[in-house]
Amino acid sequence: MTDFNYIINNTNNIHARPLSDLAKIAKDSQCEVTIIKGNNSKDIKKIIGIMQLNLKVGDEVYVTIKGSDEILEQKAKENIYNFFKLNF
Repeated sequence: MTDFNYIINNTNNIHARPLSDLAKIAKDSQCEVTIIKGNNSKDIKKIIGIMQLNLKVGDEVYVTIKGSDEILEQKAKENIYNFFKLNF
């Protein structure tokens, strides 16, 4: 398992389109990817779940990635983290 923390710094609202793209990246990773905000955790592959977190500027999220091997996990972490940096 691998993980990372990220603080949302997008001053615009987070819309369904980038969440859909994020879900696709997570699905393509072949890993179990969970996003946690406070006491709420959601499957990052499901857009509705992410939207229920109501992410906004200053929120800290914790992302966990579990795959069948370290190479898959690291590749997923790199892709998902880079997507967060570019979009959130």
